[in-house]
Parts: sequence; structure tokens; C-alpha cells
Amino acid sequence: MIDVIIPAYNAAAYIRPTLASLVSQDSLISTVIVVNDGSTDQTAQIVQSFTLEHPELTIKLINQVNGGLSNARNTGITHSQSPYIALLDADDLWLANKLSLQYALFQNSRDPTLGLVYCGYQLIDETGELLSDSQGIIPPRLRGNAHQALLKGNFISGSGSSVLIKRSVFDAVGLFNEQLPACEDWEMWLRISKQFTVDYVDLALVHIRQHRQSMQKDSMRMLSAELLVLNLFYQNQERNPFLLWKIRTILHSKHLTAQQIPSFKDCAPQLQSALTGWQQTLASVALTPLEWAAQWYWKYKSTKA
Repeated sequence: MIDVIIPAYNAAAYIRPTLASLVSQDSLISTVIVVNDGSTDQTAQIVQSFTLEHPELTIKLINQVNGGLSNARNTGITHSQSPYIALLDADDLWLANKLSLQYALFQNSRDPTLGLVYCGYQLIDETGELLSDSQGIIPPRLRGNAHQALLKGNFISGSGSSVLIKRSVFDAVGLFNEQLPACEDWEMWLRISKQFTVDYVDLALVHIRQHRQSMQKDSMRMLSAELLVLNLFYQNQERNPFLLWKIRTILHSKHLTAQQIPSFKDCAPQLQSALTGWQQTLASVALTPLEWAAQWYWKYKSTKA
């Protein structure tokens, strides 16, 4: 009924507990597809060992030359045959009944366009301990037609490791964009939400592992990826003013030029113009009083603390 796709690159430290979290799921899993994306550690051997120890799970290991996260996910999707696909990063964990609760929501829905169901999540550290600081956690709130809300940011809680998606959705919208260095989840949800509705289980059913060297903390890489996402809008003759002004604000506040963003050279001329010259200068003029107001507010708030 459900194929689970796990892209894994040098995941030896975490892949065993990740696979173990699948044992607690109901018997909805048809195949666990682990895509070993050119690992140089013991990832493949650990998966093979776990497969022998747990014959109740059908695990298919695919070894390939390193192609990146999106490429590995796409490999898994193209090898899947079940009507539903669940994604799981190689260092994250699922809580018991995660899949059954999401699958039940699909089955009980009267919406034929429902294509994606997600859920809440909690953060764990590198040792698997729950992090008490919930700052930055995005609770599940979006359901139904979510495209307009997703234009402002990736509000699919738990993102890749939280979703259960109909296989037919990928047939309709295509696979993950392998040109993006980050934000590939968000770009996929944007495509899906243009044609399908979304829903969620309002429970924290995923543990997302936070690393000291997390991709989300690499600010320039994320900025470069967001610029590429914005560029896709321009290429499709569409606009996303929220993302455009987010990037303009970052450039202004960090005293950066658009040319310093690695992906700038790959952008459409219209987008390059929007982030340089008089257009960016005018944006900075508009943003300056807002920046002053924000600084005054935080200074005032600190004096009252």
C-alpha cells in the first residue's frame, strides 16, 4: 500500500534507528526503498544487516553514484510501485502509527483532489534526545488549497519526513528538482499545491534530527536556493512578490549585493534587474524606515524586560 523512500548518504550513525522506527508502523508498508547515494561509510552494510534481522519488512537497497538528495529521492520514487509514497530522511524517526493515521485521513476524505497529508514534528539532537527549545517549529495549520499560503514559505510541518503522498501526484507534477541545492521540498509542495489539496494529522509523529552543521543553518546556501526557486517563477512567467521582497530584505539587512549570491548568474535577466540597480536601491529606501522601526521596537522591549 505504501512505499517508504529513504535517501541515505554517509548515514551509518543514524540509519539503524531510522529503519527501526518503521517496525512500529502498521502493516501498510509494502517496500522500504533505501537509496544509498554513494556513501563512503558503512551505510549499505548496516542496511543489509538490518534487512536480515527484520524479515517482516521488505527492504530494497539501491546503490548509486552520489547524485544528491533530490536525485536519490527521485531514484526511489521511480522504483516505487505502491499507490502511496512516504519520504523519510535517513537520520529522522517516525513515531508509532504515523502512517496509519495519515492513511486513514486519505481514506476518510471526500476530497478527490487530496494529494498530500503531513503531520506535526518534534526536534531531537544528534544523540536522539528531545530538544526542549521549540523555537522555529512550524505547527501544522495548512489544509485544503494551500498554494497561496505556501508562496510565503515552506509551512508543511516536518517537510520531507512528514509527508504521505499519492503516487499519482508525482505522475502529475513531476519529480524533485535536482538543480536546487536546498529548498527542494518547498518547491515540490508549491507544485503539488497548484493541482492538489493538502491535509494534516494534528499530532507530532516525526522526530527531526538537528545537527550542529545543519543545511538549514547555511544561510548563503539557503539564500542561493531561494533565489533559484524565485527564478523558477520568472521562468514560468509567474511572480512571487513575497519571496522577492524576502530576498531584497536579506540583501538590505546583510549589506549584500545580489551578485554575491552564487545562483545569481543563473537567473533570468528580469529577476537580475529586480535585485540590482535602481530597483534594489528603491527597495532599500522603502526598507530603511522599517528597519529603524524594528530596531527601536526591540530596544524599547529590552528596556521593559
